[in-house]
Amino acid sequence: MPPQGTSTTPFWLLASFLGLLLLLQLPRQTPAQCIDTHEPGCQHPAEIGMAQRHCIDPTKFWQCYALGNPAKLKYCRPNMAFDQDRNACVPWIAWVWQPCLEPVSRPPGWEVCQWTK
Repeated sequence: MPPQGTSTTPFWLLASFLGLLLLLQLPRQTPAQCIDTHEPGCQHPAEIGMAQRHCIDPTKFWQCYALGNPAKLKYCRPNMAFDQDRNACVPWIAWVWQPCLEPVSRPPGWEVCQWTK
């Protein structure tokens, strides 16, 4: 309880006003987050047996085993990350970030990320 003769009302009014100003400064529409793991569609013979890096988490990769079947998500061993150039998991110390490669095909129903306008 505040000491007698003081009031917290001005503080809360000021804090509310500043919060409202902050909200008004935010963009009216923020773009939706585009999360693309680069999952292959396993629709092309070149994808069979070829690992595809998981684009969000480099400790994972996609593997196609048969045409038309969904890709399987695989994991590197602890302290390792998937290297697309070597097509294998490598120690973190040897891993270098590179842009993800577009898979040869995409899963049925996959759509390109759309940003809000």
